[in-house]
Amino acid sequence: MKKDIKLVKSLHQKKFRSLNRLFLVEGLKMAEEAIRSDFVLHSLYTTDGAFAGQQKDAQLVSSKEMEQMTALSSPSQHLAVLHFKEEKLSSKMVGGVIVLDGISDPGNLGTIIRCAEWFGISEILCTKDCVELYNPKVVQATMGSIFRTNLNYLAASEMGEMLRENNYTIVGAELNGTSLFEYKFSKSTALVMGSESHGIREEMKKELSASITIPGTGKAESLNASVACSIMVAEYFRQLHFG
Repeated sequence: MKKDIKLVKSLHQKKFRSLNRLFLVEGLKMAEEAIRSDFVLHSLYTTDGAFAGQQKDAQLVSSKEMEQMTALSSPSQHLAVLHFKEEKLSSKMVGGVIVLDGISDPGNLGTIIRCAEWFGISEILCTKDCVELYNPKVVQATMGSIFRTNLNYLAASEMGEMLRENNYTIVGAELNGTSLFEYKFSKSTALVMGSESHGIREEMKKELSASITIPGTGKAESLNASVACSIMVAEYFRQLHFG
């Protein structure tokens, strides 16, 4: 068991996740979703004897052992270790796409993935300096949507070329643009979100066909990236499904 604990604890760090090509999920819901997903299970640990009896791959551990493995401040009774899934671009992209430029906050990325799934967007493209998909905070924030959303990391120029080849209109969320509520979305829209600190950077701006903004009357400097993304994707969804 010491060897297991050492491996799982190492996965709290990006370099060991990359080296072993493994990541962890915690909580009953996440573990169950992981088991049902097409991700390959490496190992499964639980302090729940009934759960261990139901899952042939589960290993029963003590609360103390789980405390040593967890990445959470309050340990769950369930922890699964999964193999990375190979990045795979869809041969033909259909419907909306979210493009993330330099998103560094794990909570934002996780929430955006969850938002994308809610509104039926299955493709997310990230610049290579975005936060890592398998960061435990990202994984937890997705609430299981990580298992059903396709996410790839590419250079900005590669994204632009690929999206244009698939006849996408590339629209950037910026502070000075056409009002979100006046802009008419096409079905094949790639919505670009920048970070809260830098916005959309110059390399990505070169790829934009249009810029849109969320109008407001308050004095806040900006919206949280995941909140802004949710508002824009909701409006895109409304226009496509409700006119």
